[in-house]
Amino acid sequence: MNPFSRFLIYFLAVARHGSIRKASEDLHIAASAIDRHILLGEQALQTPLFERLSSGMRLTAVGELFYAHASRWTKDFESLNRQIDDLKGMRRGRIDILAPEALARVFLPSIAARLKEQYPGIVLNIHIHDNAELGERLFAGEGDLAFLLDPADLRDLQVRSMLSFPLGVVSLPQHPVTQHSSTRFSICAEYPVIVPEEPLALSSVFRKLEADTLVNPNVISGANNVQMIKSLVKAGLGITILSYLDVMDEVQNGDMAFTPLAGAHVSPLRLALAHDRARPLSAVARRVADSVEAEWALLRQKIG
Repeated sequence: MNPFSRFLIYFLAVARHGSIRKASEDLHIAASAIDRHILLGEQALQTPLFERLSSGMRLTAVGELFYAHASRWTKDFESLNRQIDDLKGMRRGRIDILAPEALARVFLPSIAARLKEQYPGIVLNIHIHDNAELGERLFAGEGDLAFLLDPADLRDLQVRSMLSFPLGVVSLPQHPVTQHSSTRFSICAEYPVIVPEEPLALSSVFRKLEADTLVNPNVISGANNVQMIKSLVKAGLGITILSYLDVMDEVQNGDMAFTPLAGAHVSPLRLALAHDRARPLSAVARRVADSVEAEWALLRQKIG
């Protein structure tokens, strides 16, 4: 059942695509019918919702406001449907999870596989975005749960669990730094360094370590993608600073080495599992959150 009017459905489609033609193709509805309903809606509201340009349809300021609320309405209805299914005792449902790109390769796939084993009837949708956008997208109703790296503001978030990953020097296994059980950030002045760049969360961490320790790193390269950074290390260009989260698989396989950073200025990378405090979790989301927390308890033992 879809309780929303054709106008609202058409409006959301045009806003998403920025084009009546593309909305028509998506909905399999005649473009003229979509245009007619948009015009009728604008007449009822007594204000235009779109600017009609030669390149397509662009939301007005009122249209942006209307789109934000309409998106929230549809998300809230999906949440209501999931809660109704829960009350009926159905072992199915859908959950939307928001996560940063850093988790896409080394963390989320294994979590997703275990969740599907436990709850085969649940549709698990994972949306990857810049870490800085995740809180805003969570509040906008785009996800039920979110994984956030080093969240700066937790006031409006309900944090279910927090997991810490140590920072360390990542190198080839035969590198001299691996002869020590731990090392300091000053090692970055002794060997060529590949620097994490924005939008990686570790970029600001690296810059803070520079400022706090007054170390002048021997920078030979920078990259804004963790996989690229690891490839440069594997190619023998130098060492880098990453969290254990970034290199768990490679370290366990013996392809790379991780030497923990020591010192008063070194803080671990925090990973939070959170949801919007203002929106209650469905039973499906609660079950998924419980499963993730159980996985994290095992992972804490491995990290030490």
